[in-house]
Amino acid sequence: MLPILLGLASAMVFSITTYMMYGLEGVMTRDWIDQVFWGLILAGAAIGAANAIWRCLPCRLSKLAHNHRLADRWCGACKQP
Repeated sequence: MLPILLGLASAMVFSITTYMMYGLEGVMTRDWIDQVFWGLILAGAAIGAANAIWRCLPCRLSKLAHNHRLADRWCGACKQP
């Protein structure tokens, strides 16, 4: 959740900064500003998704290998049964 919030906050700061530098017409005519804005939001969402997947991936792999020692070690942070 934190990377998504940081992505949204950085996109908002970027939007305010570009509006103050270029004005409304400059922001509307430059395509790269819109691309960077959405890129910041998507980067936060991608980092959040990768973090959620990576948290449970070692637990799933250790259960597939039937290694109880690794499962006990990795599955503490994951909400897998």
